[in-house]
Amino acid sequence: MSFPAPRGSISILAPMVKKVRWHCDLSGASVDFNLWAIQQLTLQTAEGQGHLPSLHIHATARFYISLDEEDIMTPEIEKHMVAEFSALELHLKTNGHVFGAFAFHLLGMNRICSAMQRLKVVLQRSEVEETCSPHCPCDSTDWRSQTISLAALEEVEIDGFGGDHHEIDFLKLIFTCAPLLKRVTVKLSNEASSSDNGCTNIYNIFKAHSSVELYVYPSSDYKSELISISLL
Repeated sequence: MSFPAPRGSISILAPMVKKVRWHCDLSGASVDFNLWAIQQLTLQTAEGQGHLPSLHIHATARFYISLDEEDIMTPEIEKHMVAEFSALELHLKTNGHVFGAFAFHLLGMNRICSAMQRLKVVLQRSEVEETCSPHCPCDSTDWRSQTISLAALEEVEIDGFGGDHHEIDFLKLIFTCAPLLKRVTVKLSNEASSSDNGCTNIYNIFKAHSSVELYVYPSSDYKSELISISLL
């Protein structure tokens, strides 16, 4: 099923269904958290061997903050969890903003943190230079000190990693919350690939977590040369 954000309710009874692809376009609705707006939600069962049933969330950071203090985003996302899943993909158009608070708000949802075995974060940057004001509300919460249990999480992939301080903090917090983490794949952005700091900051994290396999690529293209396989 593929549809725009419904104005009413949808009820489907299919107890024997084995394959599901459920896609909702929310770009015309107001599903907000702070500066962030949900654009699309897709939930689908595994498509082949080695794949997991997955939930895909596409969101974009806007240039104005939502004034609605009530959390309408969480119940809206939960309405679309029509089947079990164990992988989460976040596609985030950052527009220069910090994404940690928003990402951990999602990861802290009960049905996500308890079931998620794989996490993929795709950071989409615009072609123009992105800036964020010093007192921007995107980084006003204490998300760096959050403690949530990602007890099932074993694999993480971050695509478009720039090596900024808030991205390093996000990666550190993942390690803190995921005690069973086995493998991390990082694909650097073009800016990080041309800077020694991009790799150095990542390696400094992994020195304290040598049991985790680390794969670092100099760009988002898998055909690029692998920088490092592991730190043991």
